[in-house]
Amino acid sequence: EGKNMKQSVWITAPGGDKSGFRIHKIEGGGGWSYPGHSHRGFCELVCATRGFFRHVINGKNRIQKSGEIILIRESDQHSLSGSDFSYVNIMFQPDWFTRLDNFMQYAETAEMLLRAPSAPSVLVPPWERRSYRETLDQLLLNSGVINGRRLFAVFLLNMVIYHFAPPAEQEFPADMPEWLKKTLAWLSGRRGNLPTLAEAVKYSCHCHEYFSREMKRRVGMTPSGYLTALRIDRAAEMLVTTNCKLMEICASAGFENASYFFRVFLRRKGMTPAKYRRRFGPRSIQRPA
Repeated sequence: EGKNMKQSVWITAPGGDKSGFRIHKIEGGGGWSYPGHSHRGFCELVCATRGFFRHVINGKNRIQKSGEIILIRESDQHSLSGSDFSYVNIMFQPDWFTRLDNFMQYAETAEMLLRAPSAPSVLVPPWERRSYRETLDQLLLNSGVINGRRLFAVFLLNMVIYHFAPPAEQEFPADMPEWLKKTLAWLSGRRGNLPTLAEAVKYSCHCHEYFSREMKRRVGMTPSGYLTALRIDRAAEMLVTTNCKLMEICASAGFENASYFFRVFLRRKGMTPAKYRRRFGPRSIQRPA
């Protein structure tokens, strides 16, 4: 256990035999440290939730701050210390990543993360911090029970899809203006929190008319049509990776009219949202090994 625990709290959740992971919450205060160690047979996600602390990984010092998540692999050695912070650590077997590869049909994701030269890390965007903390609280509450396996599967899947995995490189025509390439890349990177049309126009630094004309000419779609396609893709991801109700997904993807959402989804995906979930939802990474 950590040293100097007088003003610190170490919360150990129930065992993870059914949930497929083990989880702790550490509230550091008054000076706290955990000596250098490595893992055998499991990986660990160190999820900072408040303040910052010193995290030495493979002999290299770094300051891990609130909202940052670091993946510690079997090959890594690390130690932690600080005085006023909190973090959650989640321990799980590496074969979760193998199932993740199969689910995403995104070859070598596991290899990329587990064999990277340094421990992979991500910083959760400010607009996702509240949801991030709420998910960690749910994982703490559901460790050791079968429902926890579903929650962790969704958490790990979303962390990899939206944060750890490198985004697919977009290919643009050679004659496309740089400002438009930059704008399209920005829109793609905001798929978890898609901007409005007005925000997209503002980011482009061009007037609405010119932006619309160039989008139609270069991409074959109007800006509103392009954003709608991104929102449908976001909804499709949520149908597979969450248990949210259809109306919740509709709103989260940015659709104010449910009828319009169902109609556009059917046109773009060739099936209704409910059928899409039935077809692709069972391809889950949460099943026990």
